[in-house]
Parts: sequence; structure tokens; C-alpha cells
Amino acid sequence: RLRPLDKGFPSPSVGGAASATPLAPPSLPLRAASTTALHGGGRSHAAPSPRAALQAPPAGACYQLQVIERVDARFEGREMRQFATAGEVRVLPLSGRPQPPGGVSFSLALGSADKVTAVRENGTLLQSAGGGSYKVKLPPSLGAPASLLKYSAVQSWRPIPLKVVPEWRSGADGTARLQLLVAPHPGLKGGLQNVSLVVSAAGATGLASSEPAAEWLGSTQQLRWREAALRPRPPSQPYRFVAVFSGVLSAPPTVQVSFSCDGDNPTGLRATPGADAT
Repeated sequence: RLRPLDKGFPSPSVGGAASATPLAPPSLPLRAASTTALHGGGRSHAAPSPRAALQAPPAGACYQLQVIERVDARFEGREMRQFATAGEVRVLPLSGRPQPPGGVSFSLALGSADKVTAVRENGTLLQSAGGGSYKVKLPPSLGAPASLLKYSAVQSWRPIPLKVVPEWRSGADGTARLQLLVAPHPGLKGGLQNVSLVVSAAGATGLASSEPAAEWLGSTQQLRWREAALRPRPPSQPYRFVAVFSGVLSAPPTVQVSFSCDGDNPTGLRATPGADAT
């Protein structure tokens, strides 16, 4: 009832074969960021749309305000056994941009925060003004990214940014065939970036074939697919990854997936600077 991001995902069949076994990725981390540019004097730049987070900051900006969230989920078969979302609002100094000698002060408002709980504020840089509003004061010559506050998502909010449906079969010749159907949630308009799928195949002696081409890590009996990006697709057209292993597997393969996602936050939190940056 509280997982609307499950809508629209495909539910591919495993083909009806008795030997087809669904696997579970042990973790699905998501790192999502939305970015707002801050000027050192006069006023702040307007908060962008999620896609605007991928654009270069304006010429007059010397800082960027970011909301970053990470999702860690663990599944057994199709059942989710563990889920946690942690987030952070932070400010980044822009390389090569001069900072005001007196530092920067501005107001900050958190919007769409109904999915957020356990807020921990950095009292050195940020003071609460009540009602989800804050006053931020940055020191002169901020040399590194600085955390303004951290938070968690409420336990009842568990959006799934990526669906992975795996199956494997053992052939008569002793080979094992693995197929992964991978579907980014269609609500993530920018898709996924820096995607890594690592398959642990205990007992395998090598990789007979893979599509797309994968890297075989013989010392750990793992293969790894790397994709720079997985763009949104219709739910009926998930990405397909197939591997055939040499040797006899001693246990069903396990799959670990990691990726980043710029411009979309699972909680929907938005951090908007006021027009009073000085």
C-alpha cells in the first residue's frame, strides 16, 4: 500500500521450467542527488527541476547545495527482508570559484519532508528556525563539502528504484546459465548511472559466454557487468543480461547490484535556499 514505486514494473516469467530458480540480489544501493547552485552575494539561484541537477552551475555561483540519499535493500527470492534509506543535505564549494571573504549566510527550507524522520542537524553551520526552515552560515574559505543535516526515511516508505528478476538453469553438459532481467523504475526520468552487477558463482571455472560482454574475475569466481547508464524503458522491455558458466556450480549464483541516480530522491525531499544569500 505504501510502495507506489512498485507500479509499472514487469513481472517476467521464468519460463515454466522446474529447474529455474529465482535469485535475490543481496543489496540494492541507490545514491541519488539533486543540486541547487548558491551565489556568494546578492541572491540564490532558483531551485532546479530534478533534471537540472545535471546541468553546470551558473557563472556567478560559488557553492552547490545537494540532497543525497542512499537506499540499502536486501531480498530473499521476491521477498524484501531489509530496507533502509539514509539522506544528507550538504553544501559543496565549487572549484575555481572565489568565495566571499566574510562567508555566506542564507535561509534554507525543507519541502516534501513528510517521508523524513530522525533529522540530525550540524549545529555549527545550521540553526533551526522552526517549521522546516533553517538559517545557514558558512565560514569564509570553505575548503571541502560540508554536511548541513542528515536524516532517515520513515520505515513505512520503501520505494524500490530498481527491479532485478534473476533465474538460472543447469544444463545437461554441466554448464550453468544465468539470466537477469533488470528494470529501472520508470519514475526515475534520468535513469541509472554507474551500474555494476556482480555475480558470485562458487564452483565455476570460467565464463563460457556472456551478453553483453562481462568481466570474469577468476580469483573470486565472480563476473561483473558494468554499464555507464541504463535509461528508462517501457515496463515490458527490461534490460537482459545472460551468462553461461563453465564448471559445476556448488551453489546457486548470488547477485549484487549497485548504481547511482542523479536528480531523483526516493523520499522526495527538496532543500530550497532562500533569496537572502549574502
